[in-house]
Amino acid sequence: MTTHESSSETVAQNVDARARLLSLINANWTTQALSVATRLRLPELLRDGPQTVDALAQATRSHGPSLARLLRALTSIDVVTESTHERFELTTVGALLLAGVPGSLAAWAEFCGTRSWTTWGRLIESVRTGDSIRKQTSGSDGFHHLEDDAQGALLFNRAMVDLTQPVALAVARKVDFSGMRLIVDVGGGYGELLASVLSEYPLLRGILFDLAHATSSASSRLTAAGVEERCKLVTGSFFDAVPEGADAYLLKSVLHDWDNDQAVQILHNCRRVMSPNGKLFVIERIAPQHFSDSSHDQGIARSDLNMLVGTGGCERTEAQYRELLDVAKLRITRMHALGGPYCAIESAPI
Repeated sequence: MTTHESSSETVAQNVDARARLLSLINANWTTQALSVATRLRLPELLRDGPQTVDALAQATRSHGPSLARLLRALTSIDVVTESTHERFELTTVGALLLAGVPGSLAAWAEFCGTRSWTTWGRLIESVRTGDSIRKQTSGSDGFHHLEDDAQGALLFNRAMVDLTQPVALAVARKVDFSGMRLIVDVGGGYGELLASVLSEYPLLRGILFDLAHATSSASSRLTAAGVEERCKLVTGSFFDAVPEGADAYLLKSVLHDWDNDQAVQILHNCRRVMSPNGKLFVIERIAPQHFSDSSHDQGIARSDLNMLVGTGGCERTEAQYRELLDVAKLRITRMHALGGPYCAIESAPI
């Protein structure tokens, strides 16, 4: 290869690298475009078929030309398509912004563009101090702030339902709960995981345990799933105690919210009430030992930084979860792969 050819190849590589980096830097626009589309209820307005910009502008009380610009931006990321006469139609991807449909990400899109937006803007403060923005602002991590914010609690818990749906179905189908009488979903939010498991096992009963911001509104989800008669709602903090007498305890996306000492405290409280034959399932993303640039690892890295700025927790490797469980006198008995980054870590008392 000549010097000229080598120089040309280097320039081409730099152009590609720069274009990729620029796309990553500019990625914030998609978060806001999707959040605004959801807040304007554009997916619901397009549910039954194409609509003109004028009709959508009137329905959303928006400035027509500006709405047209948003819709064309959404076209470029395959959320809507544009036909003739400025008529826009929802795509298969865009349909996932409809509230209540299987796989919906509507509430999560809204949450990321609103409630968590300013928090991410302060990432540098968390990197420098090691403290979450919530702790820097209010003095403590956790979710007690939602107790006095009904609207925020509703959006947060709806978003958690959206994210939990596919994982919950995988748990219900891949983890064996046969022979059990009672399970407790610890920190279970609106009960998406518990509803999925109880639906799969009609003889099983459950307890949904969480703070009041979740349990006060969870009954509608359990009723919709047809499991409300087999489920009891219990309000409390898993840092104080958890309900006794269950065959299994579920901790889905709970431990990653907290630092190691707090995570061990939660595990200790579960271990304290477990029978010798009881089981504990920690359902979390499993971080790799070394990160690559794969979409799989990017998703875990994104969540890890979200824990840093939001709650003070982190994503952990299998070895790190094993260490936490060992401190709490629990041993791993099986790893249930759930698809994607999630795994159900089955453990039993030592």
